[in-house]
Amino acid sequence: MENKTKICCFDVDKRVIDFLSEDFDVYNGSLGKKIKVNNIERRDKAFLLLNHDIPSNIHEYDILIDDMRKSAIIPYIENDHSRECVTGKRACYFACQYPTNLFDPIPFGCYFLNGMLENKKDRPIIKIIFQAAKYTSEYTIENVADYNDKDSGIHTNYNYLNDFTEAAILGSKIKTINIGNFLKIFDPFINKLSYAQTFQIPTKWNSEQQCQIEDERFIPLLINQNGDIISYLWWSDDDITFMFPQMDDETKVDFLKRFFNEVLYGLFSEYFPTIRANSWINNTNYYLPNYSTILQKKEDNKLKFETIEKQLDEEIFCNQKKYDFLHKILIGTDTELVNAIIDFLKWLGFENPIAKDEINDDGILEEDIQVDLGEKGLLIVEVKGIGGTSKDADCSQINKIKLRRCEERKKFDVYALYIVNNERHIEPLKRSIPPFNSTQIKDAQNEKRGMAYTWQFFNLFFNIENGFITKDEAREKLLMFGLIDFTPDLIDLGEPYRYCQDNKIICIELNNVEVKEGDLLVHQIDGRYYRQRIINLKQNKEKVFKAKNGKTGIELENPIPKIKQAYLMTTTIL
Repeated sequence: MENKTKICCFDVDKRVIDFLSEDFDVYNGSLGKKIKVNNIERRDKAFLLLNHDIPSNIHEYDILIDDMRKSAIIPYIENDHSRECVTGKRACYFACQYPTNLFDPIPFGCYFLNGMLENKKDRPIIKIIFQAAKYTSEYTIENVADYNDKDSGIHTNYNYLNDFTEAAILGSKIKTINIGNFLKIFDPFINKLSYAQTFQIPTKWNSEQQCQIEDERFIPLLINQNGDIISYLWWSDDDITFMFPQMDDETKVDFLKRFFNEVLYGLFSEYFPTIRANSWINNTNYYLPNYSTILQKKEDNKLKFETIEKQLDEEIFCNQKKYDFLHKILIGTDTELVNAIIDFLKWLGFENPIAKDEINDDGILEEDIQVDLGEKGLLIVEVKGIGGTSKDADCSQINKIKLRRCEERKKFDVYALYIVNNERHIEPLKRSIPPFNSTQIKDAQNEKRGMAYTWQFFNLFFNIENGFITKDEAREKLLMFGLIDFTPDLIDLGEPYRYCQDNKIICIELNNVEVKEGDLLVHQIDGRYYRQRIINLKQNKEKVFKAKNGKTGIELENPIPKIKQAYLMTTTIL
């Protein structure tokens, strides 16, 4: 059974739950909902029970996410606050007495959660908190069988956290602190954040200096315009807490995607056994060329031919070594990624791609790769392997280098290309495709430079090998502007409206497009193209050799999956 990361969410939006549930075992719980208690008369009181929803095995969870902004209020329903089973002479309830008309169980739920978390001994649970102002609630617990049997207590909504609170202040002017790349996760959201609580750095005793010093385990992340801390990371042996400002629920989904991808997966990889670095490489979608065929041969001959098995192991090794650059363009960064792109460009037919120093002797940023195109000019390439998607500055940096090269050469024959291995910690099919926004693409077109991403290159290899596009065509496309498009030259047949015989027959309404027996029908899945030969055509239940218009049944050599669009090859593949 797959050991998925267990995440317990308290009072978060359904959109967050749906996003997390794609990859993790998620519990949708609550620390309680406020109860509106009406019509309590003087000298009277209402008796209530808690309504939190905390899993009894919370100590087995890896991550806790709490949205502290809890606005839900539910009406008081007497049947919901009546104990079903009472043994002995005690039946305790929370007493709500005039003039109080709103019972808030949340601080007591936090107190209850704190006690349950004390049972977690193996490793600290990672707490991800979206903050709210700290407040307290006073509780009176009475035994309805003996009104002299009472207890009371005061609890806060920060009961299960290390309490670093300082002042409750509302605001939305927020600034990052320059402490490293971690804070880049806030960049796209900085104008969508707000806060209601500030925090102070805790201190600890330094025996050498004989004084209190700031505790280095507390790392401020964001401050307001006054310099007050409104977001932090607390990282100790028994507690890991990320305290974040508030944001709307839709923004939370985008923020958590970036936070998991660029921070948690890297810093706490042991908490995510099903999202191991590059584990997706072993999925069939990412097999290297020939690998599937070789594995099948190995299995068929395992028992009978031990010698052949050894030979095939060697074949796998050589095949891995030959095509290793295809995996490296999907997982690599820095020099490894640059070298993998150079290998790909050589395979594509560029004669002399070379790596350049990233920074020259004058400290000026240079391109990563140069390709001498002969009479055509010069191709310069900037390559990046990053945890997220590219910023505008990342995309446009190559244009500055292009202008320098044009000035050096005294001619405008320099082609600029930016290639990104985006979101490289997760498998490509879960990445942002394309990893550029419309403004970045338009800017690239206006500035006459190209942009591409490495998942395109991986699929391009197979589309070239399978005859959908030639290496010459691919090289020409790399010199175009805007988002590079490696789409093969195909004829659009339209969307099938019916499938028969387990998808071996598809029905399409042709519109002035001639199709005949022997033609190749093409479909596309996740950027890769596949073909099947047409062996039979029917119109009005009659077999025909070719068809051009009208509803047509097309029988293929082999079944195909249900597709959104069918195409026809424009050239014959031998």
